[in-house]
Amino acid sequence: MKKFFSNLFLLGLLIPFCEVTKANEYQFFKTSSNIIDSIPTVKFYGVSSSGTETLLNTWESTTTDVESFSGDLEDARVDQYTGKIYFEVNEDKDDDTFITTVLEYDLLNNTVQKLEGISDIEEIVIYPRGINNMISKDASTGVLSLGENSLKMKETSNSQEMWATDSQGRIAPINITNGSKLLINGRDVEQSINNVGALGAALTGLPTIPTETNLACGLGTGTHGGDFAFSGGCASKVNEKLSINYAASITMPGQDYAGDFEDKFSARAGFVWKLGKAIQPTQISINEKENFETKIKTLEEKNNELLARLEILEKIALNENKSKDLAIYKLK
Repeated sequence: MKKFFSNLFLLGLLIPFCEVTKANEYQFFKTSSNIIDSIPTVKFYGVSSSGTETLLNTWESTTTDVESFSGDLEDARVDQYTGKIYFEVNEDKDDDTFITTVLEYDLLNNTVQKLEGISDIEEIVIYPRGINNMISKDASTGVLSLGENSLKMKETSNSQEMWATDSQGRIAPINITNGSKLLINGRDVEQSINNVGALGAALTGLPTIPTETNLACGLGTGTHGGDFAFSGGCASKVNEKLSINYAASITMPGQDYAGDFEDKFSARAGFVWKLGKAIQPTQISINEKENFETKIKTLEEKNNELLARLEILEKIALNENKSKDLAIYKLK
């Protein structure tokens, strides 16, 4: 009866996966396969840096009448993610029946088993399983797809493009959910949009042209999407044709992922230059109104005096008429 021996040595690449007792003490891993007492047997050893071999586990076949037995270790596959080794053992029976078995040795748990339903090591898919369906690239377009309903990415000469499609290949939205924040250069995009709205709203509450005075100042506030901002500014009238204004606003402190100071601050400055011929305004100022009210009151007082004098004259005239009428009556 023939005996075939074979050895498999794996370097320290797998040592981080060997967390079981003894297995993490070895620098190399070794197997030997032969027929012992008519039983096809595979032994698993740990080999120290000094060359000392320690038996870790043993696998025995249940096949009988085996004439020869060998391990096809050249095509062994190593799963670095799970710490497992896959290789084939071949059994040649007396009746010329050839049996191929795929063994799985688990470095993490120091266990060995025959994989049922698998007779070819090419059927072993190394972790992550189904990676060809998870990540693929179209050679003609250069589009990289992640997942079956895919996130698409494409690298161009000057940019990295990204979009999403649904199960029917239609363009789909990319939705950041479950409380995750979309950051760009460390800034929360949604919060930045709300801050811009709040900063702009706060600035609209400030004066741009002073009225009835040469200088007007004010404070304002604004909100958008739950974020708040405060503002302050002034408007100054240089002359009848030129007015200038300047203002600034700032968001509430204590925001997460708000960026630097310049990301939380907004300012504006401008001027108003009146063109063309000036026309009289239809509205009057407060001072002009007060002057008008004073003049009206004076006119009313003078008018009342004139009315009083008129009443006196009427009474005098009436008395004179009565006297004349009475005299005439008496003469008759």
